[in-house]
Amino acid sequence: MNNRERIVWYIDTFRQSTDGIITALTDSIFMLVAIQYFAVSDFWKGLIASSRFLGYFISAPLTGMLGHSLFNRSKILFTLTMVAALSLALGSFIQSGIIYALAVTLCSAACHLRQPFFTDLYGEFYSRDSGARRISLGLRLNLLITLGAGLGFGTLLNINLSWWRFLTLGGSAALAASGLFLLRLPESVPLPSPVSRIQAMVRPFRNRRFLYIQLAWMLVGFANLWAMPMRAVYLAEHERGLGLSPFMVTLVLVVIPVSMQFLFNGVWSVLYHKLSFPAMRISINFFFAVSIPLFFLGNSLPLIIISAALLGMGLSGSPYIWQLWVTRIAAQQDIRFYQSSHAFLTGIRGLAAPFIGFAVLRELSFQHIGFISAALALSASLMMLPLFHRDRIF
Repeated sequence: MNNRERIVWYIDTFRQSTDGIITALTDSIFMLVAIQYFAVSDFWKGLIASSRFLGYFISAPLTGMLGHSLFNRSKILFTLTMVAALSLALGSFIQSGIIYALAVTLCSAACHLRQPFFTDLYGEFYSRDSGARRISLGLRLNLLITLGAGLGFGTLLNINLSWWRFLTLGGSAALAASGLFLLRLPESVPLPSPVSRIQAMVRPFRNRRFLYIQLAWMLVGFANLWAMPMRAVYLAEHERGLGLSPFMVTLVLVVIPVSMQFLFNGVWSVLYHKLSFPAMRISINFFFAVSIPLFFLGNSLPLIIISAALLGMGLSGSPYIWQLWVTRIAAQQDIRFYQSSHAFLTGIRGLAAPFIGFAVLRELSFQHIGFISAALALSASLMMLPLFHRDRIF
């Protein structure tokens, strides 16, 4: 690594590590507090569940406005991170469930709004052959910290649910520290672009392969995303679910999946460089197709634990294809726009999926939702088959 690449690696590894605290909050604690402390309605639960995808949805117009290095990337990342930190701090002091839902939604959205800029950073400083290896340590540290935070948060909330305020304040402090480090990221000399920002934004949507992959991704993405808030409801609610303790909810939603992600992260890092994108995508889809229906199959805790483990095994490969796949089909100057378009489409399904899930739950059972998810994941896998090539184009 040269000096600038090493600086990027150190800063981003620290950022991914501190994000582990936020991951534990967004994957379990935010929804758990909304359900068991504030008892908010399904609308606010749906908003919290879709918060990260609100960030993805906004990322396309934001990237268009800030494209072509007109704004300093490090300052953009710093600003978004501080917005997340301040909103989370605000939510820690408010007694209203609605204000709490809005605050944690803004926090999560701002955090995930940063993703296209990180992918752009990787494409600029890491080579195609080294990208997965460069980010793998940060991902493993992220998982390790998420695991520890999940265990600690679940234990503390099991003792006193009102202690959630101290946990969110800790998350706010972690974000603030991360933001200060991101401000020190190296910048490249701006290059003149032959096309306008509007032309650059629409270019991915003229790429037929990109659109076809997005259609398949829409199916498996929806299968996973509408089931995610259902898992929290199924575990935490007394009326429609099992009414488990905060520790058990956090164990199933965070600790077990993250443990498996940590164990299998290195395996997927190697596979990313050995497999084509279609093979990688089908392999990950398999775990989703099995784990989602298994989770809701019955009231058996052992089955739920097995499902959570399988989900974690699949999720351990997702960061590589989610953050890096566009570097295989886009030119360097277009990576940010391809990733923001990918995030935008992810945001559409992520915003809609939780609300559709809660609406469908009024008519269908958790088990029906699980089997529909499996069918969608299998359909997405079949769509990958025509993309296989002997010369492994991408």
